[in-house]
Amino acid sequence: MPRENSPQIALANGEMSVDLSPGKIQLPVVPLPQQCIDWIHQGRKAMYQKILDEDFGSIRFFPQHLPVVVTYSAGKRFPFNCGNKGVGFIPKDEFLQESIELFEETHQRTRNRPWRESLKERVRAVASFYLDQDKIDHRAMATLEIFERTTFENLKATPLASLLFTGHLPDYTSFQLNCAVEVVGEDDPRHTFIKLSRTMFEYDNFHITQPQFQYAYIFWISEVADKTPFRVKENPARTQLKEVQGDMRWHESATEAVGRAPAMIQDYIRESVERFARERGFTEITPDVLQEARDNMM
Repeated sequence: MPRENSPQIALANGEMSVDLSPGKIQLPVVPLPQQCIDWIHQGRKAMYQKILDEDFGSIRFFPQHLPVVVTYSAGKRFPFNCGNKGVGFIPKDEFLQESIELFEETHQRTRNRPWRESLKERVRAVASFYLDQDKIDHRAMATLEIFERTTFENLKATPLASLLFTGHLPDYTSFQLNCAVEVVGEDDPRHTFIKLSRTMFEYDNFHITQPQFQYAYIFWISEVADKTPFRVKENPARTQLKEVQGDMRWHESATEAVGRAPAMIQDYIRESVERFARERGFTEITPDVLQEARDNMM
């Protein structure tokens, strides 16, 4: 059961009623945009492949799984609590029981075998859910509560949170999910699913093994904000770097490289490369400068 006096979240007709002091509020429930879904999907797919290849040395940080979760600490001088949480999806109602049964069967089949020996079977089981977008309820994300400290106390009082995802170069995909948070206990089948998802890899060396998970959080998405950085429109009065003035010299090899591009875009490439070079104080376009400019424009 959820902890006594936990606020309640009730969903109906694309909205949710959220218990807040001094009363209830109504919020829309929205699905993740497709571009966010695709980014998470590709990240999970790549992670599963690394696990199957036993490329554990390259597993450093999994941005699609570890957003910063921000909750509200009422009455504190700095009232915002931040922490990284491992989050995933939950099934649509019609797929919940079959997903639980698959995960439970996989646990039972692999529990008495060496952990490394059963790795491929466990990955196949979780991938059969997480890589099948038709089974996923994209209106929500979920995690287990491990520590029952600040985040837990905050959500008991104010069941609202923001999740900030930030990806790696070159795109630095970033977005914020503003959510109402449902706290569920061990008697809820969604808790069972979330716990089975976590414990499927509990003893692999990319996890910190934990002894119990009494509660889980369902983050019901109400707003999505794109936080991906982009190049702003140039304003000469605010330019940070002093540009080199005068004609730009081109190394013969760099000129030849641009000449291999379609004729209709060669002028655009030259202008873009020269702007890149001027901003950085170069006076000559060498092949190395050309490659740096290409990487920057990509």
